[in-house]
Amino acid sequence: MNIVTTLFGVASLFCGLVAAGQWYRASKITVKPKLFELSDDVHDADFNWELIRAIMVAGRETATLNRLAALWTAAAVLLGGVTSLLTALAAH
Repeated sequence: MNIVTTLFGVASLFCGLVAAGQWYRASKITVKPKLFELSDDVHDADFNWELIRAIMVAGRETATLNRLAALWTAAAVLLGGVTSLLTALAAH
C-alpha cells in the first residue's frame, strides 16, 4: 500500500507542477498588434481594429492555457485526495 500511496503522491505533485507551468505561461502572454503591416494611409479605425484583434488573440491564448491549468489542478487535487485517503486507510 505504501508504494501505491507514494505513486499517487508523485502523480499529484507532477500534475500540480504542470498546472503551475501552464499558469506561468498564461501570465507571460502579451498583446502584439501588427501595426507595421498596416498600409501608409491607415485610418484610426484600422489601427483600433488591429489593436482589438491583437487583444482577442492574446485573450484566446490566455484562456486556453488557463483552461489546461485548471484541468491539471483538478487532477492534482483528485490525486492528492486519493493519496490522503490511502494514507489514512493504511494507518488503521
